[in-house]
Amino acid sequence: MKSFFRSPWVIYSAAGFACSIVMISVDYLLGTRAEILNAWVIVNRILGFDTNLPDSLALQYFGLRGATLTMLAINGLFGVALVHLFKWFNQLLQF
Repeated sequence: MKSFFRSPWVIYSAAGFACSIVMISVDYLLGTRAEILNAWVIVNRILGFDTNLPDSLALQYFGLRGATLTMLAINGLFGVALVHLFKWFNQLLQF
């Protein structure tokens, strides 16, 4: 199991997935106030559920596929930043 998490792709994917879960949870709590990129609405649209929430700006401009790719790209970048933040913090504690 320890060698499984040494692969950079797995680490970055896990961090991106964690950022996605946080983003979806925050957008669920915000409801209609998440106007630009509402991940909760995007995920429900992909799964085929109706949320009775208005479409976010990303859904209006890019459509479902574009908004999904935008959400994944943003969360991937946040995941990379999170991994590097943990690495930096770990190096800071070792000095």
